[in-house]
Amino acid sequence: MTIVSNANPDGIDYWHENPVTGIGWELLEREPHVLEVGDIVHVQGRSLFSRIIRWVTRSSTEKLSWSSHSLLVLEVGNSIKVIDTVGVRIADRTIRSYQTLKSKVLVSRVPGGLSTKQKEMMVAKALEYEGRLYGVFKLFAHALDRFLDNRYVFRRLATMDQYPICSWIVAYCYKRVLGLLFGSLPNAAQPDDILDYCVASRWTCVWVDSSRTLEECKRAYVA
Repeated sequence: MTIVSNANPDGIDYWHENPVTGIGWELLEREPHVLEVGDIVHVQGRSLFSRIIRWVTRSSTEKLSWSSHSLLVLEVGNSIKVIDTVGVRIADRTIRSYQTLKSKVLVSRVPGGLSTKQKEMMVAKALEYEGRLYGVFKLFAHALDRFLDNRYVFRRLATMDQYPICSWIVAYCYKRVLGLLFGSLPNAAQPDDILDYCVASRWTCVWVDSSRTLEECKRAYVA
């Protein structure tokens, strides 16, 4: 995580953008279209594995990074589906799975949102990964780079698209559709890098699972 200042002379930043941040799972149940296809879901899991990821992807100046997992919204309707790891493979699942897991969840949207065509392209790219095996070995490349203060060394070697990880999918989808890089090449992007970029670039924080999660994340970023 890179601590950034959200100072903005226009009074608009990641934390105070239009639309006003929606809060709570109940709101998402009543108004699923608070989210849109292509929104990025940032997750802080409660498991030991998630904690290890937060340690591995932290910068040298912090104890733990905030985000341990990144997802892409694929479908908004009766349920909200995201592209995710289910078992050892990439598949779609409902975002409410993270309510059951009691994870902390925050959702970002690119300023101005995506056009209908861009959303279609985003979904098409994301679905290319469906059914592929999760690239567990890539996590080791991220871990080894941690011991080099997150220098891009071992991740440079982990370039096989056949075995993606969560942040890989998000980063490659945005590169394909918008030509956007989250501060690094797609195969080097980590969940917290993606959240760092969204905050620093003043994306819209459109929804969060609770006020407590919003305040916790804000404290981590607002200098």
